[in-house]
Amino acid sequence: SRGLGDVYKRQLCYSVFRVEPYSGCPMGCIYCYSRWYSSRGGRIQVWDFERAVSEVQGAGLIPVPFRLSTLTEPFQDAEEKEKLSLRVLRAALRARYPIIVNTRSTLISKDPWRATLQEMGEEGLVVLQVSVSTLSEKHKVLEPRAPSPEELLGAAAKLAERGVPLVVRYEPLIPGLSDLEDEAEKAFERFAEAGARHVIVEYLRIEREMLGLLREKVALDPSPYFLEWEEYSIEKRGGPVKPPLAYRLEKLRTLRDLATRKGLTFATCKEGTFDLRTSPECCGAYLLGVRHLLRPTLAEAYKLLRERGAMSPLKLVSELRRLPGWAAGSRVDAYPRPLRKGLRWHENVLASMLVTGQASKVTPQIVVEGDSIRAQPLPGL
Repeated sequence: SRGLGDVYKRQLCYSVFRVEPYSGCPMGCIYCYSRWYSSRGGRIQVWDFERAVSEVQGAGLIPVPFRLSTLTEPFQDAEEKEKLSLRVLRAALRARYPIIVNTRSTLISKDPWRATLQEMGEEGLVVLQVSVSTLSEKHKVLEPRAPSPEELLGAAAKLAERGVPLVVRYEPLIPGLSDLEDEAEKAFERFAEAGARHVIVEYLRIEREMLGLLREKVALDPSPYFLEWEEYSIEKRGGPVKPPLAYRLEKLRTLRDLATRKGLTFATCKEGTFDLRTSPECCGAYLLGVRHLLRPTLAEAYKLLRERGAMSPLKLVSELRRLPGWAAGSRVDAYPRPLRKGLRWHENVLASMLVTGQASKVTPQIVVEGDSIRAQPLPGL
């Protein structure tokens, strides 16, 4: 089940709504995150999505994008028979509701999925994210039953050619493999060739007992695995771990610069490194062609602190709720109950983090000092 620490990490995320048509995934990735989280999916979630987007459309409200999906593969083998993800896409198309699709499947190159995504792209209703952890042959160890990265990028490139905005999630970022400068440069060049416009990176988090396997069977450079890895959770020990912050920052700066040279915008996911971002937000929603609203996150809190200087946490929370053009404060009241409830709950969690000082455990860029809270730029930027 999702712990409080994971809820806190979601205060870095712009879209808190997702639809998971399937509860399992056949690709067998050794780092699969769904084992740590509830991944309930199925027809009821699809029905709830159809009802929610219809109500938003009927009320003439500005949509808040959904994601399809975040924990399991939406275009897995079962989709050819069940077509649950196709139902989600068609419902979004009918309601002119924007959606962010995340996949590692080549089913996107087959009709009717390809044609539906293409039509949504023409209407500005979709951003296609594809996940690639490495271009090397090591992907066979990491994702034994997934399509090869080249097959996936080839399928995605065909949609990018027809105007579907393409984002590559270069993740999980594997220490000593995909974060090596030579490997990343080749990967970013290939992403640009496929028509990608934006790249997102998120460092690997995994059980400590798996580090030996990664060091021996996956890494080209084993040295990161001799460092002391940090706990991923901010509230308890014994869960997944990630590389230390100093290591991550050094590598992420290099990757940001590589992406810029290849003409790609760049962002990190769940890293809290706002100064490294070269895009308006992290997930690529800025590539949508229809008007939409996002919820404010810790990134907006950091931006306010950079612009206006240190302030009390309560004042910062008040300023966030009044930000024009965001799904916050009184603007949330008009939305259907499930969306309103979700937006309000996450807004309250964000406020609590800022007031209690927990925000500084999620991002190194927000610091609490006594009765005030301030921005802390990353060194060297």
